[in-house]
Amino acid sequence: MKKFDQKGYCPLGKLHPSKLLRIMKLTVVLLWVGMMSVHATGYSQKSRMDVKIRNGNLGTLFRQIQEQTSYRIFYRNDLFSERQEISINLNLKNETVPAILDAALKGTDLTYKVIGKQIAIYKKEENNGAGPVPTISVPALPETIIREITGTIADAKGNPLPGATVIVKGTDKGTSADATGKFTVEAEAGDVLVVSFIGYLKKEQPVGAQTTLNIQLEEDLNGLEEIVIVGYGSQRKATITGSIATITTEDLKQSPTASITNALAGRLPGLFANQFSGGEPGVDRSDIFIRGTATYGNKAPIVIIDGLERSMDYLAPSEIETFTILKDASATAPYGVRGANGVILITTRRGKVQDKATVNFKASVGVNNPVKFPTYLGSADYAMLYNEARRNDNPDADPTTLNLFSEQAIADFRRAKGDNSDGLGYNWNYFDYAFKPGVQHDYSLSISGGSLRARYFVLANYFQQDGNYRHTDMTANNTQAVFKRYNFRSNIDIDITDNFYAKLDLGARITDRNAPGTTAARIVELANTQPSYLPIIVEQNDDPANKVFQSNNPLGMLYGDQIYRFNILGELSRTGFLNEKNTYLNGSFSLGHKLNFITKGLAIEGMFSYDANDGGWIDRKVGTYSEGYREYPGYATFVPTAGSDIYRTPGHYTGAYKSGNKYNIDQTIGNGYNNNNNESRAYFQAKLDYMRNFGLHDVTGMVLFNRSKRVINNQVPFSYQGITARATYGYDDRYLLEVNAAYNGSENFAKGKRYGFFPSVAAGWVLTKERFMTNTQTWLNNLKIRGSFGLVGSDKIPDDKRFIYLQYFGRRDGDYNFGTDNFGSGAGGFLSEGDLANPNLTWEKARKANIGIDATFLKHLTLTLDLFREHRYDIITNMGGGNKLGFPDIVGKDAPFLNSGIVNNKGFDFEVGWTGSIGKNFTYFVRPNMTFARNKIMFMNEIPYASPGRANTGKRIDEHFDYLFDRFVANQEEANQLNAMNNGSGFQSFGTLRPGDVVYKDLNNDGKIDDLGDRTAVGNPRNPELMFGLPVGGRFKNFDFSALFQGASRASVQLSGAAVYDFPLFSQDKYGKVKPMHLKRWTPETAATATYPALHFGDHSNNKNNNSSLFLYNSKYVRLKTVEVGYNLPKTAIKKIGIDNFRIYVQGMNLLTWDGLKDVDMDPETREGSGDWYPIQKVVNFGVDISF
Repeated sequence: MKKFDQKGYCPLGKLHPSKLLRIMKLTVVLLWVGMMSVHATGYSQKSRMDVKIRNGNLGTLFRQIQEQTSYRIFYRNDLFSERQEISINLNLKNETVPAILDAALKGTDLTYKVIGKQIAIYKKEENNGAGPVPTISVPALPETIIREITGTIADAKGNPLPGATVIVKGTDKGTSADATGKFTVEAEAGDVLVVSFIGYLKKEQPVGAQTTLNIQLEEDLNGLEEIVIVGYGSQRKATITGSIATITTEDLKQSPTASITNALAGRLPGLFANQFSGGEPGVDRSDIFIRGTATYGNKAPIVIIDGLERSMDYLAPSEIETFTILKDASATAPYGVRGANGVILITTRRGKVQDKATVNFKASVGVNNPVKFPTYLGSADYAMLYNEARRNDNPDADPTTLNLFSEQAIADFRRAKGDNSDGLGYNWNYFDYAFKPGVQHDYSLSISGGSLRARYFVLANYFQQDGNYRHTDMTANNTQAVFKRYNFRSNIDIDITDNFYAKLDLGARITDRNAPGTTAARIVELANTQPSYLPIIVEQNDDPANKVFQSNNPLGMLYGDQIYRFNILGELSRTGFLNEKNTYLNGSFSLGHKLNFITKGLAIEGMFSYDANDGGWIDRKVGTYSEGYREYPGYATFVPTAGSDIYRTPGHYTGAYKSGNKYNIDQTIGNGYNNNNNESRAYFQAKLDYMRNFGLHDVTGMVLFNRSKRVINNQVPFSYQGITARATYGYDDRYLLEVNAAYNGSENFAKGKRYGFFPSVAAGWVLTKERFMTNTQTWLNNLKIRGSFGLVGSDKIPDDKRFIYLQYFGRRDGDYNFGTDNFGSGAGGFLSEGDLANPNLTWEKARKANIGIDATFLKHLTLTLDLFREHRYDIITNMGGGNKLGFPDIVGKDAPFLNSGIVNNKGFDFEVGWTGSIGKNFTYFVRPNMTFARNKIMFMNEIPYASPGRANTGKRIDEHFDYLFDRFVANQEEANQLNAMNNGSGFQSFGTLRPGDVVYKDLNNDGKIDDLGDRTAVGNPRNPELMFGLPVGGRFKNFDFSALFQGASRASVQLSGAAVYDFPLFSQDKYGKVKPMHLKRWTPETAATATYPALHFGDHSNNKNNNSSLFLYNSKYVRLKTVEVGYNLPKTAIKKIGIDNFRIYVQGMNLLTWDGLKDVDMDPETREGSGDWYPIQKVVNFGVDISF
């Protein structure tokens, strides 16, 4: 086999990321200095030029001066009338304009005068008797009158539009409006100024005799002139025929969060965002799906940032210019083999033409808290239910001997204050002691600007998110959960000539994540399961070598049962720490050239990029800390026994104690280990573009070749390459046609199976352009119907497997394994066959169809509606294990991966927008959106089931297959009947039934309850089928306001463990808690109204500890996702100190939640299971945004 030499591929060889970072920094500094020099001293530099004229005339010279410098030349036409024309020959290099004019006018009767950037040509008044003076003529030169035009650009209400662009039509001369909407540009009489601003209709303003212009732009309610980013290019929104949705950086900035994935829910029609991972610093992100899920394989869309596949998790919102999702086949076909799950396109900010540089500083500080903590019963109710559970477990015993908590103890528990301020210490809130508010910081500094020839944008950002763990100075090691992120970006555009340009983009991101050595699940589990009467902090006694509980802490009275209780602060602060650091460096360089000399509208561009990621983590672990002690009957008495009841073990922690106001825990640090990870990616792209207008006919075309190689550590590289083509035609922006095609290859498949052809076609019809729609213009301003159909693919292998088309063998030691039993003896090594290969495996395919409309009513109401349908087939399925139809055990191997699955997915998404105003000073907007997507598994290879309801085929992806709750056992007589009808494999498998226990439905009527026959699809999938958002906002004078209500529906969550069970984990570690929902348990007195089974301890709880409809909850919700209020200081005040804009604001995120979980009291986006996950965060943020 030929060994792959990754160094041979990478043009940078063994260049270490740290060296690459230094080179990038130096490059940025040099380019930055150059850009500043160009911007600040461009006039003086351009006053020098090269001139080479042979047998020319002054007209030729004057044109060259005006084209190559900022000088403008004017004169009277009659100055050259009836003069004899002579030739001019000049060959000068790097000369000033005055020196060039001196040489050209030498020996003539003409002279000149320089006034600023203007040059006046006129006749000498005297000849000094030197004889006849040759005269010259400059034919066909019009009279040139250059004036400085000033003015303002505002909207219809007079509000300034800072950043609006002003271009002299037909030239490259232009400028942009400052923060107050003012502009200055040089133009001649008869010129036309083209004024444009995002979100407003372009306007052409003729230049007459006036020198001051006040220009008003009309809002583009249809957004037709907006430029939309599409696959490998951009298009005017008016010509879009695919299904695309876009938001800007201003929308993203309203969410104070570490990852922009948390800011997307409810913002874009067609996008689903679920924050199932929780809110722990460093892993605080959401899962993103486009138009739901249509595969039970990899569901994630690909993310393209500035044309390159990269991660968006920790981009700073201040870096982003636009965020676009591509939803249908027409939009995603250019990405071919990777476009089936949709595409996310992100562009970062770039410099714009400005008369001066803009410096922006943004700073914010916020407080983050968990959205919701579960509510648990106090010690009194706990003790009461504890006694009841013991009686239920021992129905034949004397009840008076089972009440481990006396009536006096319960009364004292109930008398104790919840904050323990009375010293009784009976109601410990573990969440209060283990968690606290966190602080987060976000600071950004950016500089942008440029001229027509060079533009730049540079940004530095720092973000820090502190966790909610209550970290004290109990340890010298940092065990707090903290995430820090450093972002840097530099985007530079240079127009080397009118036809030749270059782009240099550099980016860097450094992340630093710290966490306790234990897991977030463990910390939350302890908080969820430790009874409230057990103390967290104990007082220090006279002997500092032994930390013991004081005798006034009632610790359970469990008749000598030994309890092993893990101290939550010990777990948090003394289990070591985890520190993870990653450095991401990326750079890309592009060169482009307009090929107008071949044909107008033709251009070519090439791009090369190189990304280097270097990361690693340090994990320092120690032993588990626990306290063993024995409790005895009685109240308010604790007698430590001799020996090791309070013990210290090497590598373990000895105890938590309180000395004054300071918490301490002894530690013995253990050994740990390090791990490093390196990744690099090289990418090359060559593109040929064509864009031409022939009257009412618009024609565009594109052909692109790309190739990438990605190397992780020393693995064989991941490789992609392909060709993409696009052609569009539009007639009068009325009839639109677009064809896309991609021929892509992936190294995930065998030769002959790697390449695929993915075509799509889309068409659009703008009805309001038709004559028969003329009468509707008063109420229907725009109506476009569009449709698309195409084929896209996905090469993602489940579990990120690679080379599954190759059969491999490995050397093994030990006994031979024949079939299902281990026979053999240790007869030495042997070859073992690996996973079975499938050389015929190929990519998943998706046929997608889309029909949509875009409409505008009454100039204020917009509507975008899409209906979609997808047929996904050849889904790559892992046939080995689970409920898949694999091989019998005698084969000795699992079945290979197959292209066997089929799923249909259909739905709709829409967005409605209304913009309006009340009076002169108040404007507002409302933009609700909604997405519905439902899938159905048409075919899945799976084992046959006794109950048809158990099969996946015909159901939805991620369906819940549960036992159906029927009723509670009414009395002992019914319990005896149910127990008697089983032979040990039916109801009996869930424990010996007693009154109040759960009875499940026997769906196949075979007299027993089992997995294959009695579980069925119930409720909804975990991922919502419906997601919606309601963004609203407004502006009143200098105040602005925005909010986002976001929600999801048609989803269910299966809960277990501490989330719903009484006394969870009691059988394992002898502890547990109870919730208010357990007060609604079954008792003989509450049998008619009970909603929870009878309480029990120990193994008997298996009766209810099964996935059933009893604990399947509707996880629908509505959140006040974000809210922001801002105030802009009056410009008249801040201008005096050199500030263009000064805005202060306050933000909130996840402030309010309404859900369908009823009395479970958990966050509706929590992961399924016991609820032992780091909580999602609620944030209140304060900030300033300043521009100079």
